[in-house]
Amino acid sequence: MTEQSDDHAAQRAFLARVLSELIAVRRARLLSMLVLALAMLVAGLGAATQAQGTRVDTVLLFSAFSLIMIGIVCALGAIVAWTRINRDVLDSIASARPPRARAPRTRNAGMAVAIGFAVLGLLCGWLLFSTTPILAVAVVLACATLACLGPIWANELSSADDRFAVILDSDDDLAKRFSTYTPIWLHDAMENEKAGQDRA
Repeated sequence: MTEQSDDHAAQRAFLARVLSELIAVRRARLLSMLVLALAMLVAGLGAATQAQGTRVDTVLLFSAFSLIMIGIVCALGAIVAWTRINRDVLDSIASARPPRARAPRTRNAGMAVAIGFAVLGLLCGWLLFSTTPILAVAVVLACATLACLGPIWANELSSADDRFAVILDSDDDLAKRFSTYTPIWLHDAMENEKAGQDRA
């Protein structure tokens, strides 16, 4: 009886980690799409403004058009992510375990990504400033916006377990379903997890 209880507790803990990461990834994707949309629109508007001089630069105008279109697509992606963020998490994992997100999971890793984007923005801005100062400023601002991606993913994934625990505490129906829910892939996934830990 004790062995069955321990096995059930292990299954709940494993499933909780999977669900908490799924919720975190949904939230991070939504925020990432918003960040990407803002960055592309800033860079696109900067290129469009820079192109409006005494001589219209068609290359810059085309670049501006492309960046603005990418920004609009990212905004549409954010809308799609918003519609999925409240989708039932238990139904979402019924048939297969969602893949683990390859993203920074600690504050230091998130800051490393942020610093990388910031350095890239400053470098590009420095190279562009002498010929296209408006575009240079726009690129720096766009990269500064993109620098938020690292901290966003790191924060969402590092706090995923705590957020899921809060969700269970506030949603009695979900907590009741979660206590007995067993997707078809759970047993095999736990075995693979144990085998990986044994090899390590």
